[in-house]
Parts: sequence; C-alpha cells; structure tokens
Amino acid sequence: MSREQLLVATMRAASAFAAGSDDAELQKSLANKDYEFRIRFGCDGPDKAGTDEPFGWTYDAKTRALKVRATPALSPKDVPVKALAGEAFETVEGFWLRRPWLLTPVCPKAEDDAASDETSEAAAVPASQSVGIAQFFTATDPRTMRRSGRPYEATKKLEADQPPSGGFDLVLTGRLVALPDGRVIACTRSQTGDRPACLISVQFGKVSIERADTHEQLAQWGSG
Repeated sequence: MSREQLLVATMRAASAFAAGSDDAELQKSLANKDYEFRIRFGCDGPDKAGTDEPFGWTYDAKTRALKVRATPALSPKDVPVKALAGEAFETVEGFWLRRPWLLTPVCPKAEDDAASDETSEAAAVPASQSVGIAQFFTATDPRTMRRSGRPYEATKKLEADQPPSGGFDLVLTGRLVALPDGRVIACTRSQTGDRPACLISVQFGKVSIERADTHEQLAQWGSG
C-alpha cells in the first residue's frame, strides 16, 4: 500500500470512530499487507543555528559533506499514544505527520513558510498529533528492533555539481500489523476535541533516506 492508500484508509477509520461505527471487520483486509510510506522533510533548507528539530540536514559547501537526520519523535508519552497503547505494549516508536492531508510526499507551497516541513518542530505540539505511523512493542519483542530515541542519520560527500535541493524523503517499508482488537489503524479522541487522533500500526522492515531531487538513496537500515 502507498502513502495515499494508507492515508485514505486512515481517513475512513477516523470517520468511523467519530461516527461511533465498528470498522473492525473492514480493517481485517489491511493486516499483513506490505506498504511503502514516504515522509518529505527538509524543504526549507538546511538547519538554522541552534535548531533541535527531529528532522533536518546540513551541507558544507567547502567539503561537500551532506548530513541528514530523521528522528522517530512519536513516543509512548504522547497523550494519543498512551490512550491507544494502554497496558498491552511496553513502548511505541514512530513518526507524527505534520500534514496528513498531503496524499503524496511533496514540499508544500512556498507561501506556507511558517511551518513548511511536514515534520517540523510544530509536529511536536498536541494539536498536530492527529495521524502517526508507528511500531508497537510488547515486553517480549526483541529490543534490537527499537531505536530508543536514536535518529536515522546519513553523511555523504556530494559531487560538486549536485548540491542538495528540494528536500529529502524518509522511506518506510514493511508490513501492516493488526493490534489486539484486529484493527491496523487505531483512533482515539484528540486533545483539541476536533478530528480524532489515529495511529497506523506497522512493522518497520526497512527504513531509508533519499534525496527528493535525484531519488538517490543516502542510507538504509534494516533487512527490507
């Protein structure tokens, strides 16, 4: 399943939750399907001085060294995650989406520069915790599969005629995993009281970072 297909399915799950409908039977078809989910970031250019955002990049024009990072900022401490994970899971790791209405991984229009990255610092505030993609871990799951706050980082020396532009894609691939109630997409009430907060339950089989302009893969983690 693609990013678009998963976000449309999440919209349906949120609608069912808000309407009080039971969509467990409809969601059964999602379990164990393969997926590829792309998250665009870095659209505003390199990190600003003193930044501590979970996603970002730097480029040294003299050495042509590009450094990129993507940190799983979704955590079990987030209110929606606490509500959905309950006592059944030891921890949850993943990513909140800044703009879940973007069905394709693109940089937003230039005039929306107040918070243009999908994974900007604003993604950490409760109002934006509406759609996340995450892996749920029980106490018996191998701890080697967990990031435990460690970012995905890549460093690469670029050719002189290939300076970075257009952002980067964090590419998540693996399979969708049913939660104890049979649903792959679990929703709960948001802190703001408007649209529900939903999590897509997955296994992160492979994670990679690509340049959005050239589609060059900068690094890869996992077996795929």
